[in-house]
Amino acid sequence: MDHHYRSLSYFPIQLFAVVMGISGLTIAFAKAYHTLGVPFVVYQGLLGLDTVVFLGILTTYIFKWVLRPEAVAKEFVHPIKSSFVATISISFLLVSIAYYDYVPHLSIALWYIGAPLQLYFTLKVLSFWINNQFKEVHSNPAWFIPIVGNVLVPVVGVDAAPIYVSVFFFALGMFFWIVLFTMVMYRIIFHHPMAKKLIPTLFIFIAPPAIGFVSYFRISYGSIDMVSMALYFLALLTFFMLAFMIKKFDTKEFFISWWAYTFPLAALTIATIMLENVFKNDMLFYGSYFFLSLTTFVVGFVAYRTIQEIKKEKICIEEIE
Repeated sequence: MDHHYRSLSYFPIQLFAVVMGISGLTIAFAKAYHTLGVPFVVYQGLLGLDTVVFLGILTTYIFKWVLRPEAVAKEFVHPIKSSFVATISISFLLVSIAYYDYVPHLSIALWYIGAPLQLYFTLKVLSFWINNQFKEVHSNPAWFIPIVGNVLVPVVGVDAAPIYVSVFFFALGMFFWIVLFTMVMYRIIFHHPMAKKLIPTLFIFIAPPAIGFVSYFRISYGSIDMVSMALYFLALLTFFMLAFMIKKFDTKEFFISWWAYTFPLAALTIATIMLENVFKNDMLFYGSYFFLSLTTFVVGFVAYRTIQEIKKEKICIEEIE
């Protein structure tokens, strides 16, 4: 019992990134069912898995919060882990989007938990940044999560609340995407390289423009214009840049941060499928299948490695800073 109690203290908040990855894949298959004719049962199966994983991780984290509040408090003020606190609200928002086609009432209910929570974490993290002194080495793409995550709110928000609520969250997320992108790029270029376990977070760069595209599409009731196309192509360009540097991403030593590969790829897949639905051309059709296959493979591979590490009892352990 004591062993379980101790490992509960080390239950990492980063595990909510697992929910983000599986939710992203679920939403991608929901879109693929409508647009590419992929069987509905794939989406249903993933939705079931997503729900179980979400409830499992959320329940465990609530137990940690009740039984080991000091361990939770420590994560909230950690220069790197504090950025992952918002993965809780983002998980609510993503599961809400995943249920959107299937059980709209549940989707809206989850949105009403996720959206206010997201705003709360945004304000908490922003004031934490302003009130504390950080070193350049602390900044990394995971800093996007609490602030740029606001861009997810309009996806269901357009139907759950008045339009200006969605515009508020969209503007907030996009504005800070530009600010944080500049800061993080400066750190990457002018300071010594990021720690090995943070390298996968480079994939987070894909997410803001990709989700921005989806969000803008929803707010503007499906219009494709210069703004949305620019956002999509920025996401695509980032993917090409990361693919070009493929050797940088080492697959030998496992870190939970590997889950950072999953959601951004899913976001780009969803954006590509939505674009295919508008233009209906061959290039986007094959591109959609390419990204869907790639995302499925990456989520499957990272999940497999995570299960391996859990079996070896290497997940809920004390981290060496």
